Amino acid sequence: MRFDVREIVQDPTRGQVGRITAINGACLVLSRPHHPPWDALASCCMPATLAEREDLKLLEGQEQGAAA
Repeated sequence: MRFDVREIVQDPTRGQVGRITAINGACLVLSRPHHPPWDALASCCMPATLAEREDLKLLEGQEQGAAA
């Protein structure tokens, strides 16, 4: 599966949903608020569900509000 930077994906090996911040070959760099970035194999990741995307966007919005 092909992914793009800024896309929200599910990493089943970690049980986490994150936003792609970089793509290094077959490796995705994912991030989410209050967690350090992590690497995930693109072949293991899958698109996040609508509910997962909305949850992550809500967390990101809360983080931006706290930073302001």
